Amino acid sequence: MEIIIAKGKNRNTLTCKRKDGTFTKMNLGPDTPNHDIAHYVVEKEFNLKNGFYGKIKTGMTIEQLSDKEVIKNLGSETWLAEIMARNLQSIGSGAAKTEQFIELIHWEAQNINGIKVPNMNMTDIEKIKSEFDQLCKQWDLIPENGELKLIF
Repeated sequence: MEIIIAKGKNRNTLTCKRKDGTFTKMNLGPDTPNHDIAHYVVEKEFNLKNGFYGKIKTGMTIEQLSDKEVIKNLGSETWLAEIMARNLQSIGSGAAKTEQFIELIHWEAQNINGIKVPNMNMTDIEKIKSEFDQLCKQWDLIPENGELKLIF
């Protein structure tokens, strides 16, 4: 699946094109798409097939994945992907330290039934932080009307 994040003057857009030619698209608003980039990095690195992009790959739309009623029933791996993406953003912004990532994931995951946190070590966390930082820097350099393209 191809993930395209397009930079607009006051709006950014996320488009996901599946191999079968179907796609889903949503306006992200004016903020940088760091959360969407974080999802890409953690889901790819930890092979989370039922995370945000995994659900889109199987046919769900971005709009469905934004619906509170749908979100409640997505399953534990989807919640794990959300927790991991949110915490990757935290270490990327400096709100949390890289060394705290694994502890934060376990702390949040303990409150949701069925979540199986993957085995992680500091090398894994440094790798995802490095990729996240690099993709966010790449995004910052993209001019208006440009695109960041990722393969999932």
